[in-house]
Amino acid sequence: MKLLLSSWMKEIDSRAINDIGIPSIILMENASRAAANFFSAKFPSTKYKNVAVVVGKGNNGGDGLASGRILGQKGYQVEFFLISSPDNYNPDPKINYEIIKNLKLKYTILRDGQELKKKLNHCNPADTFIIDALFGTGINQPVQDDFYSPIIKSINESGLKVASIDVPSGISEHFLPPEGDHVIADATVTFQCPKLSHLYPDGNKFCGQIQVVDIGIPHSLLDNPDYYIQFIHPASFRELFKKREIDTHKGHYGHCLNISGSLGKPGAGILSSYAILRSGAGLCTIAAEKENRTLAVQSHPEIMTLTYKGLDEIIQRLDEFNCILMGPGLGNTRQTYDLTTRFIQYVKVPLILDADAVNIFEMGKEFLKVKRDFPIILTPHPGEFSRVTGVSIQDIQKNRIQMSRDFAREYNVYLILKGHHTIIATPEGNIYVNETGNAGMATAGSGDVLSGIITGMISQFHIDFSLDQILQAAVFIHGFAGDLASDRVGEMGVTASEILKYVPEAIIKCDDFKTHFPYTV
Repeated sequence: MKLLLSSWMKEIDSRAINDIGIPSIILMENASRAAANFFSAKFPSTKYKNVAVVVGKGNNGGDGLASGRILGQKGYQVEFFLISSPDNYNPDPKINYEIIKNLKLKYTILRDGQELKKKLNHCNPADTFIIDALFGTGINQPVQDDFYSPIIKSINESGLKVASIDVPSGISEHFLPPEGDHVIADATVTFQCPKLSHLYPDGNKFCGQIQVVDIGIPHSLLDNPDYYIQFIHPASFRELFKKREIDTHKGHYGHCLNISGSLGKPGAGILSSYAILRSGAGLCTIAAEKENRTLAVQSHPEIMTLTYKGLDEIIQRLDEFNCILMGPGLGNTRQTYDLTTRFIQYVKVPLILDADAVNIFEMGKEFLKVKRDFPIILTPHPGEFSRVTGVSIQDIQKNRIQMSRDFAREYNVYLILKGHHTIIATPEGNIYVNETGNAGMATAGSGDVLSGIITGMISQFHIDFSLDQILQAAVFIHGFAGDLASDRVGEMGVTASEILKYVPEAIIKCDDFKTHFPYTV
């Protein structure tokens, strides 16, 4: 499923109207009817017989007028609260205003937020819900003024259930939610595709249950390579997990080298090494300091070890491996920088750089631009990406997708920016957004497990499948394993080892995944 910027959705609407010839009022009617159907299912009239519709002056307000009118036809008692005189409406909202006026439906033109607050205070939370139709996805400034802020606060403080049209008013892809006032919704209906503002940055926790509805825009208008953001779905990588041939052996699934762990952080190397095997690689060797050698074997005897004192001892054996992971628990030191930058000169296979092997780019990253025949995959969390780019975490969170995309293209790397809705950015400019995962995965070692899964899957699949597919599979399975773990032990009980435990089950059950953005026609 595509994930659209508000500007892309505006462009698609325009093409549907001007190039295809679908009248804009038809699209508004389709959207409003679909919204009304969703709201009536979510808030059935057997309980919620009253609806208060808060109407803005733009097209979002027009959707509110039309969906409220349709709910009235379904038997709800509907009252409209207009924040602007209909004289200021665009043509389509104006048409819908004239319809509710001719139907003699009840409406009030508000003077200010206090008036709305008084009106809502007379509503019973047991039998009334609000339709928020103030603003759509197009606003580019936080709501901080003396007129709209009190209106939004009145909605949030009313104690009533709230259903938003397109996006909770005040949420936008252009700024962080805390920067202004915004509606907190229990349900949100959006049209044709999810928008970046539903999750960007993590705004979806204010959306409640989200439903994507078809409003009659031809699907061919969405098949545009310029719309480069997609959600990860098992359909994109399911073929990776087909049944193995009966006569294969461990050599068919790759031998990974893991240069990870240190005296102070041996667990990072152990976790990532076992994740390599747990995700299907044939063999894994961890390059460990002599003092840590026995720890890996005692933890998981399947892991082989290569003890080393210097880089040359590793370089001499590089031909044995078809994929290399470097960084978890190595230590953010000059030694790690020297090891990583020199090592890149000798590698000829896919290289995954995580944790401290990413942090080293704070000291310089221009050498990444050197032409090479093997892919590099970087897996920073926002703090690490901040150190690498010199951009604050807050500014990264405001612009996660564009910053990830720009970095991946400039340095010819695959970038996996971890976090809620982990992002994959490719050197070609493609963006994939993950839906799996939960807050319980904010735990020590979770990122080490991810880097191991990535390495193990690249090891066994990179000859036959694209890195785009493989990375989608790895990120998805990591999050889904975390979801399965959370289902069993609760978010507070999730550990990195618990995530590892459920990786095989996540692979088997990946088709059981339920998107946060269900789609209805």
